[in-house]
Amino acid sequence: MESKIVPTIELIEQKLLIWEKWLFACYSAAFIMLAHAFIKAYENQMLVNVFFSLDRESGNPNLSIFQRYSAEIFPGLISPWRILFVFLLEIVFLVSFAVLAFHPTWKKIALFRRIDLIFGYLLAGWVTLLSLGAQDPVNASNGYNVLVVIFLLAIGLGYWRLRRKKDKAEEVFP
Repeated sequence: MESKIVPTIELIEQKLLIWEKWLFACYSAAFIMLAHAFIKAYENQMLVNVFFSLDRESGNPNLSIFQRYSAEIFPGLISPWRILFVFLLEIVFLVSFAVLAFHPTWKKIALFRRIDLIFGYLLAGWVTLLSLGAQDPVNASNGYNVLVVIFLLAIGLGYWRLRRKKDKAEEVFP
């Protein structure tokens, strides 16, 4: 007898459509964050240019005024709430990936049916991670750059490897 509590494979496959729609929302959020990062980088550059032009025009090396202005401009350049929002989005994307990849309920569906969704969420996470450094590309650390490149290579190689493994399995067992 089949239990009504345990979801059937057909019901789980229907829920994949909801996950696909959620992935489109995640892509929208990720690309909006990336576009906002480019706009924020431009605004930051303009603020810095104005700040240093005022310093050059004054000709007065008064450090107290310079420190006061820099203390007022610094929160505008860094945007701590934006960074927090990026990290929250990153967590949402990675939790969605983990649920689809490792949760026992979703493991009932063959990997080739959910592989595109799994790597789609990872790609949305990568775009969001990229937007974090695009806000201030000049001051992005080397560790961040290495992390972004390794994350992208891991996504690409993992997807290629799993796709290749699926194709070989189909050839062996037609």
